[in-house]
Amino acid sequence: MTDKLRVMVVDDERLFAELMRVALSGSHGVEVIGVVHDVRSAIALANETGPTVVLSDYHLPDGTGADLARTLRRSTPDTCVLVLTGDPSETVLSDVARSGAVGHLTKSRSLDEVVTAVRIAASGEILFAPSELQRLLVTEPTTRELDEPLTVRELEVLRVLAGGISTGAGAELLGISPATLRAHVQAILRKLGAHSRLEAVAEAARIGLITIESRSRDRSPARGSALA
Repeated sequence: MTDKLRVMVVDDERLFAELMRVALSGSHGVEVIGVVHDVRSAIALANETGPTVVLSDYHLPDGTGADLARTLRRSTPDTCVLVLTGDPSETVLSDVARSGAVGHLTKSRSLDEVVTAVRIAASGEILFAPSELQRLLVTEPTTRELDEPLTVRELEVLRVLAGGISTGAGAELLGISPATLRAHVQAILRKLGAHSRLEAVAEAARIGLITIESRSRDRSPARGSALA
């Protein structure tokens, strides 16, 4: 018997938060360990319970979902934060990409798509549409030099991450084990000074190490950056 996916919902819109709780609780293998309505309460509950995934609104009464992600990456680093918002502006996208969150999801998504996204987030994959990354890069190019260059293999791994390919499929594509791919990811995060795969991809694109190509079918709730 496998452990359940433990999820915490954070949203100050109480009706929406309850809707998320019901949808997630009704999904096989998912346990909602709590619903809270602000950053402070979310930090306290996360530190107490150690959820697998935190599904958080971006705009909260005492901060943002990105603020929450920054705090939890230090206090509960094994917890993944997935940020929801009805306001996918460049400012919001940039803040989420730099926060250590695994990704961003708009509130226009269906309940089934949100549940799927939570499962993907738990696996550590990126949840950010290529079109959103492109919008982010238009406003934030940089010529930053790395202290330690990435290897050819690390660049290949970055391209796999940017393509929204899962760890298992990416490892098979590159002819390496999933454990080796994860080791390369950790080296990439260290060299780029990033705290998540999403932040690493965004930073690598900003400094010109990789390019982000948009796709014509952004609406599919697929794994990785193909999920808009």
